[in-house]
This record gives sequence, C-alpha cells and structure tokens, in this order.
Amino acid sequence: MSRHRLARQRGFSLIVVLLILVVATVLGVAAAQLSLVNERSARNDRDTEIAFQAAEAALIDAESDVLGPNGSARQRLCLFSRHDVTAFVAGCGGAGEQQGLCAPGEPGTEPAWMTADFSADDARSVAYGTFTGRSYPSGDAATARAPRYIVEAVRSRGGWQADVLQSASAQATSYVFRVTAIGFGMRDQTQVVLQTNLYKPASSPGCPS
Repeated sequence: MSRHRLARQRGFSLIVVLLILVVATVLGVAAAQLSLVNERSARNDRDTEIAFQAAEAALIDAESDVLGPNGSARQRLCLFSRHDVTAFVAGCGGAGEQQGLCAPGEPGTEPAWMTADFSADDARSVAYGTFTGRSYPSGDAATARAPRYIVEAVRSRGGWQADVLQSASAQATSYVFRVTAIGFGMRDQTQVVLQTNLYKPASSPGCPS
C-alpha cells in the first residue's frame, strides 16, 4: 500500500472520529438540557401542589372563622349573620375584627375577589390563623408566606334547600359568604386561588339571632 493512500485513509478515519465526537457531544448536551427541563418541571409541579394545599388550608381556616367551631380568643363568629352584614366593608377595607370582610358590590361592578390585594402587608385580607389561632405548618415544604383569604357577603338568590326559592322582599334578604383564598408555593410567584360559598343557616351560639 502506498504511503499516499495510507495517509488518505488516516485522514478519512480522523474525519469520521471527529464527526462521531460531534454527534456524541450534541446528544450529551441535548440530554443534559432535557434533564434540566424535566427537573424544572418537577419542581414547578411540586411548588404548585404546595400552593394548592396552602389555599385549601386557608379555605378550611375561613370556614372555622365563619361557621365555627372556633375557640380562639379572637373569634368573630357573631359578625357572620345571613340577615345582617353591616360589619362588612366596601372594598374589603376593614380593620381589626372587620379585616377581610367585603361588603356586597353594586350590580354590574367587579366582585371584590377580583380586585382584592392579597399581599402580606395589606390589611384587607386575612392571614391564616388570624382569627382561629392556628399556625400554618413549616418545614421542608414551607411556603413563601402564609395563605390568605377574604370573605364576601353575597346576596342569596335562593334557599339552601333544593327547590325552595327565597322571598324577594327586602326584609327577607339573606346572604351567603363567598370565601376566596390564595396559597403560595415555596416561591412567592407560585400562587393558587380557590373559592367556595358558605351558607350559615343560623347564628352561632351566644350571638343575636
């Protein structure tokens, strides 16, 4: 075999090896990127699940706040009456025991939950445990901050019983309480909002009927 032909074969082999190295490098980089994307996705899913659980916990806390039982020294069960919502404030701007209580909006206006400020330094929403004495669990899955909620008084268009309509007279007006809760993940940017309606058929024990 001539030296010229041998040199050509070695040159061709070198090109093949370089191509294989390039392909292997590209595949390695792609695999690393895919792994990072999967890890980020799994982390986001976990963070969203933490935020969802926090929002659910806030709904449960709000239910105790509105319906009881609530043995906290700060409980405000008497403020929640289906016939008297004078404690509820326009724009959710209450303070003290009126914190987070949103008066019914005018017809055609946006509901309070769409414009409420759920930031930690805003007194128009209630932090978890404020009126129940509960504390939100902390640990490896601790949230960025405690979940919060507001309670809106919403005029009831019907009774709690099936097929029973409510009287349209002003004297018979009654209300249900719409709770909107927000939960946060391990990052403040991860947020989940949940909502429920609470019906309180009778006053809490010790409250005016």
